[in-house]
Amino acid sequence: MGEERVLVVLATSGPRPYTVAEVERTVRQAEAFFQTASFGQLHLNADVTPWLPAFSGNPGCGGTTNRSLEAVVAPARLAADRAGFDPARYDDVVYAIAESRCGFHGATWGHEVMLTRQPTVELLVHELGHAMGLGHAQASGCRVSPMQCGVNETGDPFSPMGSGLLDFSAYEKVLLGWIPAQPHVTVAKRYVLAPPTARSTLAQALVIDAEDGSWWIEYRARPFRGLLVRFVEARDLAPFARSAALMLRPVKANRPWIARGESSKLPGSFRVTLLKAGSARAELRLH
Repeated sequence: MGEERVLVVLATSGPRPYTVAEVERTVRQAEAFFQTASFGQLHLNADVTPWLPAFSGNPGCGGTTNRSLEAVVAPARLAADRAGFDPARYDDVVYAIAESRCGFHGATWGHEVMLTRQPTVELLVHELGHAMGLGHAQASGCRVSPMQCGVNETGDPFSPMGSGLLDFSAYEKVLLGWIPAQPHVTVAKRYVLAPPTARSTLAQALVIDAEDGSWWIEYRARPFRGLLVRFVEARDLAPFARSAALMLRPVKANRPWIARGESSKLPGSFRVTLLKAGSARAELRLH
């Protein structure tokens, strides 16, 4: 909420594989994405450094711990400080390391991000989402509890915390404070939902508590009209929030949403049926 100050540090041992202008353009696109997704409640205020000589050779990739990653970006942090950019004055710092040739594209610990590829909108939004506390947006291809048959760690094709860039999910927007806590329902009856892609006084998700987690049902009106079903496991994933796993096949049709007139049984819970699907709201039944 409010202003989020971000510093993007371009650090190199010599090569400059992309331009400062390209990164600035990507940063502006990321700023616009967060502005829209948050309904104007979050404003990124980002600065991009020039290319800074920070390494005498290939900086490497570090390891799997915060301490090993810290050793990689420490020279870049020092170079930024010497150039007049104090990382301590920013909420989040993104270190784009030239020619690092790592097996991963980005890593986040706390409010520091290391990018090993040219920043793209998808990569920048994803890693800043981690810096804001979000976990990955998972997906499961089975029609039972995803905990029984496994998940694709970043398989959600709609969320930037998965493999898409459509918008954050209702679950993620609640975590970020962009929409209020959503109703936990226990009664079988009809409900009305508005999409979480715009402000609304209506509910924008239904939460159904289960023994090992909770089901989150939300409605999307674009680019399709249907219900998305995600499962949030009751297991801590510190330092990130619990991940939500999208059901990729909630019905027999080979698509990840429930269309009007279709029903899906939530394992150990209700059957959900989409009754009406409009441009601004949907009506569904739990039974």
